[in-house]
Amino acid sequence: MCTLEQWMIKHVEAVYSPYRELMTSLHVLTKPEHHLDRLEWANRTRQSLSSEMLNTLSFFGKVTDEWMFIMDCERSFGFKNRYVEDSIEQWNHIDCEAFASFLLGTRRNLDRIQLNPDEREILRRPKRYQKMFYHFLHDYHTTVFARELYHIEPWMIRSVNQFNEEVQKDPIGALRSVHPRFIVGDQSVQFLKARTYTRSYEDLRSITIIPSTFIAPHLLIDIDTPDLFVAKQLLVPSHDLQEGVPKDLTDKLKALSDPTRMRMARLMLYNPYCTQQLSDHLGLAKATISKHLRILEDAGLIESRRSSHYVFYKTKARELEMIRVDMDQFFDRPKLR
Repeated sequence: MCTLEQWMIKHVEAVYSPYRELMTSLHVLTKPEHHLDRLEWANRTRQSLSSEMLNTLSFFGKVTDEWMFIMDCERSFGFKNRYVEDSIEQWNHIDCEAFASFLLGTRRNLDRIQLNPDEREILRRPKRYQKMFYHFLHDYHTTVFARELYHIEPWMIRSVNQFNEEVQKDPIGALRSVHPRFIVGDQSVQFLKARTYTRSYEDLRSITIIPSTFIAPHLLIDIDTPDLFVAKQLLVPSHDLQEGVPKDLTDKLKALSDPTRMRMARLMLYNPYCTQQLSDHLGLAKATISKHLRILEDAGLIESRRSSHYVFYKTKARELEMIRVDMDQFFDRPKLR
């Protein structure tokens, strides 16, 4: 039986994935305020994009969970290809039903009534959106990403080579350097996010580390297969490090800083409420309730749905979970550097 170090030397490696970096850059462009180290690049890039490309970026960002669904299916598109064009080209040739499944991720399995209008339209006309998606990726790579890749590619390849050399010398130490919330134990690895994920080495076939200049501040993992994929932050010396706080995080914290809004968020987490019901329950005027609801909605913490003459509000459980994740990510940044 081999030791843990021997297993890691054989099954742990870093790879260079320009295709994965392209997809991660699209996530940053969709949510730039969350990625401080890439904020200047994102703002500059968004200004250079045509209105048509910005609209397409926004559309696909919304239906793919800010491009996260697309990153989850990267292995099907040759994420280890050295040339981005080879991976993009595969989007033009897959079955249109498979395209819809990749695009919508886990939401593909929901009943149609649970899907939003854009998601239903993609299922109704997948070939049209597949063509749109392919051309967008091709144009984005040609006009924007290829230029950025030219600058960051040497650092990414250097990072891959250095990590793989460290694996041969000190595999456990190399793996522990990936992220402060990626815990390498004797029997398993753990990922500390909104909840703790544990994977035993006995259940793993490989661990692949993918350096990225766009991934910070996320601990991004793909744990649904025996092949574990973990993104590793790579800081490029030429990029200015930002010391601010992500605006989306401060907006959520401000929205929840009021005791009344905290109570409302907790109430609506378990059941939807309309303004009248909240007014009765909390003993506040409807106008006051409406003001609090608007603040919570602007911060992205609640969603609304009309039923006849009433609008019911519900707290987004995932957004509450993400506050804990975002707080961890913010305080991780000094350790990652």
